[in-house]
Amino acid sequence: MLSQLQYLVEGFFESSATIFYRARFTPNITTIIGFILTVGSAFFYYAKLSLASDWLAAWILLMVASYFDAIDGAMARRFQVVSRTGGVLDSVLDRVGEMLLYSFIALSGLVDLRICLWALGASLMVSYVRARVEVEGVKMKGVGIAERPERLLILLVSTILNPFYGLLSWGMILIAILASATTIERLFAASKSLSVKTLSVGQTRRRSSAERTLETPK
Repeated sequence: MLSQLQYLVEGFFESSATIFYRARFTPNITTIIGFILTVGSAFFYYAKLSLASDWLAAWILLMVASYFDAIDGAMARRFQVVSRTGGVLDSVLDRVGEMLLYSFIALSGLVDLRICLWALGASLMVSYVRARVEVEGVKMKGVGIAERPERLLILLVSTILNPFYGLLSWGMILIAILASATTIERLFAASKSLSVKTLSVGQTRRRSSAERTLETPK
């Protein structure tokens, strides 16, 4: 959903990307930095956020990691350094980072294990459905209410408010529900698009067959 509003902040991220690019950063380097920061944030969650410093560090690291996650794509587009390897690296590290976050939150006991497993499974399915459907030529970017940016935003908000209202569990529940809804929405969207494509192919083949029949010498 937030990806549909990307144009509103594209200028900010492109300006930041320019600064990093001039400092000889590459999209792959920024991707790796974001992943390392995500891992650091996950370890602070694992420490149960028992200290104010742990709670603040987990939130800051995750927020900065999200920033770097946006910078790598903006840099690749801005300076035409898009590569298949970079795309694969970004996708894989995003998934691993999210797995570590939810797993460490579960292991810390901050949130019920079953909720974390639901959130993790649903989040991975959101990404899997997109990857599988786009192989068939159907674009899924922007489809659904809980893509990765939305899930990170929910986690950030619930983390910063957790010491005051204990919202981390509710945040994870919200992630699980919305990610599940996004998976279902993408499946319906993919089914609709693929059905139209199948119908179009069938009609084209019938027309071609009819044209060949008409052209056959009598």
